[in-house]
Formats: sequence, C-alpha cells, structure tokens
Amino acid sequence: MTGIRSTALIAAGVATLALCLAAPAQAGTELSQRLCRNNQIGSIRDTALTIVNGQPVSFGYQDRTVIGPGIPLQDGDVVRILASGSIKIDSWPWGPSFSPAGHPTERARTFWGGISAPAYGLYGFFNSTGAAFPAGTDSGCVVYRGPQTWLWLAQNDDRTVDNSGRWDLTVRIWNF
Repeated sequence: MTGIRSTALIAAGVATLALCLAAPAQAGTELSQRLCRNNQIGSIRDTALTIVNGQPVSFGYQDRTVIGPGIPLQDGDVVRILASGSIKIDSWPWGPSFSPAGHPTERARTFWGGISAPAYGLYGFFNSTGAAFPAGTDSGCVVYRGPQTWLWLAQNDDRTVDNSGRWDLTVRIWNF
C-alpha cells in the first residue's frame, strides 16, 4: 500500500512542478502585455531604427558574422513599434508622401507575409513563422509566438526604387 501512495505522491509532485515551471512564461507574457498596453518602459532598451527611401530594416538579426540592432525575439515576447516621418512614393515633384500609417483607404498585399495592409504603410514580418502584421504609426502590443526569430520592418510598396524620405522607428520589447 505504501508503494502505491509513494508513486501517487511522486506523480502529484511532478505534475505540480510541471505546472509551476510552465506558469511563469504565461504570467510573464500577461505582465508584458499589461505593461505594453500602459505604454510602460520595455524590459530592454528601446531600439531606434530608420527606414530610408522605403528600404527595409531588421531588428534582432544575428548570424555567425553579422549582429544587427536589437535582440532576437523569443516565444511570448511582446513587441510595439512606434513610427513617424514621411516617405514620398515616386519621383514626380507633385507625387504623394505617406506617414507609416500608409494610404488612408487603399490596401495592398504585403510582399512578406501576404497580409492585406494599408498601401505604402509600415508592416512587420516575423522571419521564423512568416507571420506579418500592420504596424503603422503605432503597432499596438503584438505577442510573438514561435521559435527564436528576427523582425523585418518594411514599407508596403512593391516599388521602392523611386521613393525618398524617411521613417523613424522605435522598437520596444517586453519579455518578462
């Protein structure tokens, strides 16, 4: 009889330990989301990036020889991108310029991730999962789910060769 009780107690202890180990990740993501929604300071230093003439930038890219700005994203990290500035989308003097919010009524499929987002606006793309999201001037709180990755930030314009101007971006991460 004591052998069965010992086995049951061990099994209960293992189950409790597993729940305790799993809970912090969920609790950390919830805390990160709450801090993000209240626009609190991120858990790492904000990273400033610039998109010049519509050319994409990356956040957290790393390989054996190149370490880009930012840190690789982990499962459960919460990301918020704030952006400002103006990019002109053609070479004509009277051509339109757009903020990171993009065209107010026109939508287009993004090259990376294939989502419908404001034309000429800012969007983000998680490299490992292929998931994209519209960022605009304030992406809101985006929870990343998946393996370690880097973030690609681009203008939703399939022809950036004639673009001019810049967007200033701030990438804020919460990873508690």
